[in-house]
Amino acid sequence: MRIPGGPNDSPDQTSQNIMEHFFLPSEDPISPRPLLRKELVDSDHVTTGEVSETLEKCSNKSALGPDQVLYEVWKNIHRMEGMIIPKLAEDKLEWGIHPPMLKESTGIILPKPGKKDYMDCASFRIIVLMQTFSKIVEQIINKRLMAIAYKEDMYCINQTGILPQRSTVDAALSLKHWIRESQFAGKKTSTVYLDIKGGFDNVNYSKLLDLLGGEERVPRYLVDWISNFIQTRQIALAYPGSSRTLNKVD
Repeated sequence: MRIPGGPNDSPDQTSQNIMEHFFLPSEDPISPRPLLRKELVDSDHVTTGEVSETLEKCSNKSALGPDQVLYEVWKNIHRMEGMIIPKLAEDKLEWGIHPPMLKESTGIILPKPGKKDYMDCASFRIIVLMQTFSKIVEQIINKRLMAIAYKEDMYCINQTGILPQRSTVDAALSLKHWIRESQFAGKKTSTVYLDIKGGFDNVNYSKLLDLLGGEERVPRYLVDWISNFIQTRQIALAYPGSSRTLNKVD
């Protein structure tokens, strides 16, 4: 299997090159927030229904992260005792934290097909495998944020990805409608497609948190959790000869 770098590069040098290429230090470090327990109102509590709906969408065949725990294990736990997972998830929301052990991930280095130079890190991509319980909590939070985005009108009307009931099919049908509309009006039409590289990697964290917390549209417990979630993450790179040591991601 190909790995970036030269034949004489040590595993440590290869890992350093990969980290410097894919995980640039953040220019907007987040200052840790004081650890304060928040009293959740009834509507904020994590329910067994939320967990059941989340687990239903989790495939037992998903690639495992560093914990090596299958989603099937969590499904069995939830089936036997329905309050365990909601309570574990709710503790994190009450304190606004995502524990360090849940921030550890495994980065699988894969070569892109048809590249001329596999010495360059740009000829590779990384698939990041997260811990399964971490993904369960993330999906619960994500669903809550999407509900708030709909209620508070915090998304662009033309956005079709990520949001529920708005898929790439909707995007294609909208584009077709706009083209037909222009053609019927006797106008010439053209389409420009943009591939925005590294958009999520360059989000300004401070502005993100200010937007979420502004005008109290997003509950404080969610803003605090997100702030903690994006801090002090670690990844172990996986490729032939790698040391699998954890690297800090700023």
